[in-house]
Amino acid sequence: MNKIVIFLGIFCGVIIVLWIAGRITGTLQYYKISTVANEPALKRGEAVFTSNLKKPLLYKFITFTSKYEDSIVAQGIQDFRRGSHYIYRVCGISGNTLQMKDGVLFVDGKNFDEELSLNTQYEISLKDFNTVVAEEDKTEDGSYRPVTDVKDSILTTFDQAQVKKYQSRIKLIPFIFKDTGNVFKWLDKNSTWTTDNFGPFTIPAGCYFVMGDNRHNALDSRYTGFIKADYIKGVVLNK
Repeated sequence: MNKIVIFLGIFCGVIIVLWIAGRITGTLQYYKISTVANEPALKRGEAVFTSNLKKPLLYKFITFTSKYEDSIVAQGIQDFRRGSHYIYRVCGISGNTLQMKDGVLFVDGKNFDEELSLNTQYEISLKDFNTVVAEEDKTEDGSYRPVTDVKDSILTTFDQAQVKKYQSRIKLIPFIFKDTGNVFKWLDKNSTWTTDNFGPFTIPAGCYFVMGDNRHNALDSRYTGFIKADYIKGVVLNK
């Protein structure tokens, strides 16, 4: 019995030492998702592990710190604070040319989004929403409730599974943002680009462009600029 206890103690000690070493060196980190910015791929409350031993490639989720100019906060983006950790999907690496047309992202001329299941806003008639859309799709995690009324319609967020579920039964009109807001002001203070229509532009050396899968609810590179390689802390392992 004593040998078993000693063995378990040694085993647990080794695990603790390895975990601490992983945290210190960045070879293994643990994060809990706190926002809906990357839904449906990364759900709020979900746990992820990251490692700095993996290379940040296209389509991979990365963790990084924010080290942006104070002018970003001055623009009204108060939630993006220096030193905080963020997780977004890599949508462009050095040398890639990016362009978004009516909510669809193209990387080097190819449709980047066709391999993804994204959260997208749609305009739906109020009648269809009330009579056809199931209750669980209206209230799941609070992220699929109507955003606002548009005359006799509403705006709501659906993932690809929900789109397939309803597209044959009701008319789904993709919602395209036309307000320039704070988008790409870091690149050009007079920019007229929007969250759904921008580019083309080429990513400079040593930089990455990240976006959230919940495209209309993500404070990503469209607002904050390129992510420098030095700011990246790790690549998500379990996604």
